[in-house]
Amino acid sequence: MKKNIVALVMICSSIATLAMSAPARAGMGTNSVGPLLLIGNGQTAIGVDSRFGVSDNLSIRPAVYFRDGLTAFGASLTYDFDVSRSSKLQLTPYLGGGVSVTSGGGVSRTDTFFTGGADFGISDSIDLKAALDVPLSSSNATTNVRIGAGFKF
Repeated sequence: MKKNIVALVMICSSIATLAMSAPARAGMGTNSVGPLLLIGNGQTAIGVDSRFGVSDNLSIRPAVYFRDGLTAFGASLTYDFDVSRSSKLQLTPYLGGGVSVTSGGGVSRTDTFFTGGADFGISDSIDLKAALDVPLSSSNATTNVRIGAGFKF
């Protein structure tokens, strides 16, 4: 299990490094980091959510959250639909899939999930975020709602 976590952290770090060197879209930063509130199965977790633009329409979205002695690391690859090009609204809906690794308290599992959500730019430096994660595996994973903010850079 520790090997999976180390591998996931190394992959996310490598992709984040590549994303930092990728050209940004004009007028809006494609990278952000901020607080996360995850709600699912009657429980709430807190964590950190991020977005790193890999290209004009692809992003990697690593996250870590903590709930009841458990730690979960996840990353998803998303296709971003930039609807702000046709209006002044800074809205970026997205669809994608990812993997999460949960450990702690005798629990160790890996889950895959489908994700869909949107980033809503309320200023040049802050996004509000909302997403729905639906598990694709039959383990004890639950459907989660994520809400948070992202500080763009």
